[in-house]
Order: sequence, then C-alpha cells, then structure tokens
Amino acid sequence: MARNVIDNIRKYFWITLFKNSSLLAPVLTFFYLSRGLDYSKIFILYTVIVISMFIFEVPTGIFGDKFGRSKSIQLGLFGWIIFGIGLLFANSFWTFFMLYILFGINMTLSSGSDEALIYDSLKQTKKEKKMKKYMSKIVSAKFIPLIIIAPIGAIISKDLTYLQFNILLIGNIVFAISAFCISLALVEPKINTGPHEVRSPIKLFFSSLSDIKNSPTLVKLFLNKTLILIPGMHIFALLWQPYLKESGIPVAGFGFLIAICAVFIWFFARKIDKIETIISDRKLLFLTGILPLISFILAAFFRNIFVAIMFYFIIRIMVWAREPIFSHYINQHIRSKNRATVLSSLSMIDSLFDIIIFLTAGFIADISISYTFIFSAGVILIALISFRIREKHIN
Repeated sequence: MARNVIDNIRKYFWITLFKNSSLLAPVLTFFYLSRGLDYSKIFILYTVIVISMFIFEVPTGIFGDKFGRSKSIQLGLFGWIIFGIGLLFANSFWTFFMLYILFGINMTLSSGSDEALIYDSLKQTKKEKKMKKYMSKIVSAKFIPLIIIAPIGAIISKDLTYLQFNILLIGNIVFAISAFCISLALVEPKINTGPHEVRSPIKLFFSSLSDIKNSPTLVKLFLNKTLILIPGMHIFALLWQPYLKESGIPVAGFGFLIAICAVFIWFFARKIDKIETIISDRKLLFLTGILPLISFILAAFFRNIFVAIMFYFIIRIMVWAREPIFSHYINQHIRSKNRATVLSSLSMIDSLFDIIIFLTAGFIADISISYTFIFSAGVILIALISFRIREKHIN
C-alpha cells in the first residue's frame, strides 16, 4: 500500500504535465482579442474566475478532505475537458463568462487537494521533509511540455486566424483527456483524523479558520506569496504577449522563448537541493521578489527586444522558484486532517486580493500597459516590505 501511495508523486507529475500542456499558451491573449474581447473584459473574466473560486474554494476543499483528494482532482480534470470543448464555440463575452465560472470551479477542485494529496502521501511513507524537492519536480512538469508544444503552437497560430486557434484548442482537449485518465489511478493516502472523529463539513471549515488565525507565520508566508504571485503570474500572463509584440518580437518567436525558459526551469527544478546549499531559502525568496519588481519597472519605460526578453525570463523563472519553497513551509504549519480545507481557505482569502488587483489592473491596462506594470511593481513592493520573510518564519 505504501508503495502505491508514493507512486502518487509520479502519477501527479504526469497529470501536471498533461494538464499544463497548452498549444494556446503562446498566443492566449491574442485568442481573447480575436473573439471580440478587450483588455478590461479579459481582466473581468479573470475576476469571474476569482469570484467563482471564492465561492467554491472551501466547499471543494471540504469535499477533498471528506470524500477523497483523488476524487476531487478527478472531478476537476473532467471539468477541464468540458471547458476546452466550450472554448471551441465561445464567440461572445457572456459565453466566456459562463465558461470561466466553470474554470474557477475546476481550479478549486484541485487547489488544496493536490498539495494535500502529495504531502500526505509523503507523510505516510515518512518522507514529508522532502516536500520541497518533490514539489519542485512536479511544478517543473508545468514547463516540460512547453519545450516542444509552445513552439508548435506559436508556429501553427502565426497568422492568428480562427481556424488556427481551433486547432490549438482541439489539441488542448486531447491533453486534458490524458490527464483525466491518469488521475483515475491515484491512490488515496491514509489521514490520521483521531479516534472516532466525525469529520463534518462545518467542523472542517471552522477548524481551518482557527488554524489560520492562530498561525501568524502562516499568514505572513501566505500574504508574501500571494501579493507577488498575482502580478508575477496572472497580470504577467495576460500582458507579456502584447508587450513582447510591441517590443519587436514576432509572434512565431514566442513559442521558442517559452521553450527556452522551460528548459531553464526544468534544470533548476532538478537541482533544487544543490541550489539550497548555495543560497538560503530566505535570501532566495527575497531575490525572487525584488528581481520581478525591477523587471516590471524597466518594462514600463522601455520597448526593445533586449528588455522584453529579460522581462520575460526573469519573471517566469523567479516566480516559479518561489512555488515549491512556499509549498514546503506553508504545509509545515497545517495539520493533515484538514489540510485541503486550510489550503482552500487560504485560496479563498487570496481571491479577495485577486478581485481588487485584477479589476484595477484591467482598468489601467486599457489606458496603458506601462501603467499596469508600474502598478504591479507597487504591489510587489508592498509584499516585500509589509510581509517580509525572516529566518524565524522558515525554520
């Protein structure tokens, strides 16, 4: 049984790989624009995702804790198949609106349950101290397929036509089906809930809020992560394509930039143990926050190929490097019996920040992408100053 449980790591690596295999990734923003959306509507759609996640985060986290993390993951992956099919026929804002409600639900079904499944699988085999190592490998799986898939997607969609976009969408549906099939083989790890404890949804929810309230270190880690993640991943994800195009980089070249960046991230993920011997986690977390801040400021004032390429690589690599470190330390402050619910509750809180930041960024982006980059730098600065990570927080 223990062997089957530890195999969850390998299985979830492949699930992550296929789930994040997107032919559309190099031209996603152009896809939205081609379907009649402007920047403010795109950011509104991402706000719809956030509100949907806010509503469903805790219920799906409770579902994962009560009925099984593997079942929650499987249901979410089935939803991704439906979402991909829906995009083929989406030609209006309101169609996208409904699909992105489903997007948010899909996100919540894996949010919390995925890390809980991995951590408790490791804990059952007494390997939980290796969470950072295994999570870095799993996170690297998000980038491995981009080495091949992103250049192909960029080349196929070089003219940004309706047919080309649909070809990419069909490929994404195939990848989603592959991830779902692999998820059916996940094994549910044992969870120590205490003798004869009844794990009611209400009890799980309030115990998760109590755990968060009584752990100021957990709150500080979470806020530092969130306020850098939102601009460094989500705002960046929507604006890097038009920014690079304005800076003189052809669309067909986007895929190759993604592929090269994916190679670097995959290499670093495999060497995470050696990196730890060179630089401490505290210094690494500061470095991976300050460099994106500087990159956003430079991108706000310069439109040239050199700055654009530097902007893309620094933010993608630095924001990725934070993820496995935070997964390790945040999970250390959460009990197994309500891990998925606590993580989902944190994601629900994250949604409040998302709503405010997304709507503000969307309004600013219609005025100027440069102003949005300055706004992003300001949010990161708040995280670095107000929620600074010290040595005592990660020991």
